[in-house]
Amino acid sequence: MVACGPFGPAAELCAAPARGYGGTLVGSFNTTVGAVRSLQPRAGVPELWPGLGADHPAVLCYIDAQIPKGGPEPAPPFDRAVVAIVDGASQMIMAGYKDRIPIEAP
Repeated sequence: MVACGPFGPAAELCAAPARGYGGTLVGSFNTTVGAVRSLQPRAGVPELWPGLGADHPAVLCYIDAQIPKGGPEPAPPFDRAVVAIVDGASQMIMAGYKDRIPIEAP
């Protein structure tokens, strides 16, 4: 896995999701589907990309943006999203706060 930081080939792929969230790309990594799957337990959620092997290429993007929370009561928005890109399609993996989601290679 190669850390590309906010610049480089992985960052080029992450630019579109960063714009989509109205945020700033703060980290990007070339990785694999298996590494992305292992980032967060997904109890009760179907496996991501079930037809792809664990060694299939993926890109992981860390985006700082204001991400609204759902729920009946107003709450401060999240300020970081982690998005994976596989075969050109992006998928949010998690959202949370910068102090709880450090930028690190999978």
